[in-house]
Amino acid sequence: MKKSPDDYTPGERKFADLVAALKAGKPNAYTYRVNSAVTKDGDFVIGLTYHSERQYYSASAIEIDGVRDNSKVCSWDAEGGALEGDVSDLLLASVHTSVRTV
Repeated sequence: MKKSPDDYTPGERKFADLVAALKAGKPNAYTYRVNSAVTKDGDFVIGLTYHSERQYYSASAIEIDGVRDNSKVCSWDAEGGALEGDVSDLLLASVHTSVRTV
């Protein structure tokens, strides 16, 4: 069952707004969309990168309940499972096919 936009977390709202901006052709929306995702708890992931050699995702920051944290270590395995105990699993459906890969 699909979640109602009224029930979105701040991170899910931000992600939905980003997807809408991309569809509307807003400048820079593609760049932000490619480098963003959302976790299963609805936290907004910023600066997402896939490390192909070691097969894991990392992020430069995360917004939990609308509060940005640049100091938190955020990484997920190739299947989206959180590698740290204080972040939730990555929602792989939100990861863009052109995510930055190193």
